[in-house]
Amino acid sequence: MILHSREMPAGIDVQNARIWTGWSHKPWAAAIVIRGGKVAVLDEACERGEVVIDAGGRTVVPGLIDAHLHLLSGGRSLAQLDLSQVRSRRGFEQAVARRHAELPAGKWLIAGGWSQENWPGGEMPAKDWLAVAEDRPVVCYRMDMHAAVVNDPVLARCDLSADPPGGRIVRDRRTGEPTGLFIESAAWKLINPIVPPSTASEKRDALLAAQRHAHRLGLTAVGTMEYADDLLEVYASLRRRLTLRSRVTLLDRAWPMDFDVGRGFAGDERLAVIGYKTFVDGTLGSHTARMLAEYADDPGNRGMLVELAAAGHLPAWAAGVAACGLSPSMHAIGDEAVRLALDVVESIGAGVRPRIEHAQQIDEADLPRFAGVIASMQPLHKADDGRYLERRLGQGRLAGSYAFRRLLEARAHLAFGSDWPVVSCDPLAGIRAAVTGLTGDGRAFLPDQNLTVEEALRAYTAGAANALRLDDAGVLRPGALGDLVMIDRDPFSADWVETPPQVVLTIAGGRIVHDER
Repeated sequence: MILHSREMPAGIDVQNARIWTGWSHKPWAAAIVIRGGKVAVLDEACERGEVVIDAGGRTVVPGLIDAHLHLLSGGRSLAQLDLSQVRSRRGFEQAVARRHAELPAGKWLIAGGWSQENWPGGEMPAKDWLAVAEDRPVVCYRMDMHAAVVNDPVLARCDLSADPPGGRIVRDRRTGEPTGLFIESAAWKLINPIVPPSTASEKRDALLAAQRHAHRLGLTAVGTMEYADDLLEVYASLRRRLTLRSRVTLLDRAWPMDFDVGRGFAGDERLAVIGYKTFVDGTLGSHTARMLAEYADDPGNRGMLVELAAAGHLPAWAAGVAACGLSPSMHAIGDEAVRLALDVVESIGAGVRPRIEHAQQIDEADLPRFAGVIASMQPLHKADDGRYLERRLGQGRLAGSYAFRRLLEARAHLAFGSDWPVVSCDPLAGIRAAVTGLTGDGRAFLPDQNLTVEEALRAYTAGAANALRLDDAGVLRPGALGDLVMIDRDPFSADWVETPPQVVLTIAGGRIVHDER
């Protein structure tokens, strides 16, 4: 059940609960009163007329926060073909054929979620995998969104004369003809612009669908990566209907940069712009994350720098963002890219809360440099990459891989998220990955970097709130935002391997936004 009323309730009193507040002054409470959208008191009875919820002894935690996702893209993905469960070429072709049969004539088929690591041999898909769609244009994005495979009807619309900077059109080694696979900026600059855009109405529907989905999973706030046009056309028009607090990092990154939108956007508790994002490199899955040494399974390849980093504009870009009082957010996955991002952080200081996004591979010499730095990371990426990372890098380089515990020991500010729709935005699934180290195929990967449940919870609450400039969120104390989540079993004693907890109630700003008790 979801409460649809737009009116703020007189107050909510949660009683008979085991409340982990995340507040050092009072870590535990048995009752909480939310009034006017804020936490009023802990461990005091409610006043007459308030909504009273008997938790039945269940655990309550602060509203969960995803520090890094793509909310609008995630909402659109809910209606697209999902290839994440495909385990063979035949399965890939069958899934495309089924969606092709469902779609009306002339409509493009857009899919996502595939990974070559999901099927034997690890062959990258090519245009002939899409032949079942006949003359319908098809675009299938890899799960990390850093590669796309397309068919001949799409290739016919592309400029294939040369690789764009920071990208590659994959070609047949014998004939030189494009295989249909586009890597990094080749996908972004050649494919994305020709995909028919969604209408403003379709985008608004997708955003509201994403909000409902997030609330079901216990999310009350997110850091979302969006383009300025979508911020103004979609988010701003829905501001009054946003119950999911959205802290926007703008993706517009052409050089020279125009900072007017970020600098001038009027923010509030529901919607605000907090920064700009750039990409320093690619991803491990696509062999494009920029490494200090070559890939063990791809000799001669160290990945690539992309966009502003490749052009040498990264320091000037970050300084420009910081001068607006906003946060520079840098996608950096490989150890060389992380080192470049750390150089930038040190050049501008921590006052504007610069973020290093992903930081999946860190050279051991750079770990101490993370003291006081926001490391925005995604535990479910570890669950995926852990299936093949030793093959990619070799055993000797894993000491800096997904170094959750080593980063905490280095006094980094750890903020967790998902990168949805790359992986699920379920924060409890992320906590499971962080505390067990289990990969998608059930093996323990780098268990020495596992966190305690409380450490993982803090990364999804106070840690994420700090990264997103939500200083009154991620904690339950008087005056804090009235965001909380009720869980069906005690997360501190639950078996996270076999029976991980589930969300049963989400309250955002003193409103019940999801309820399945």
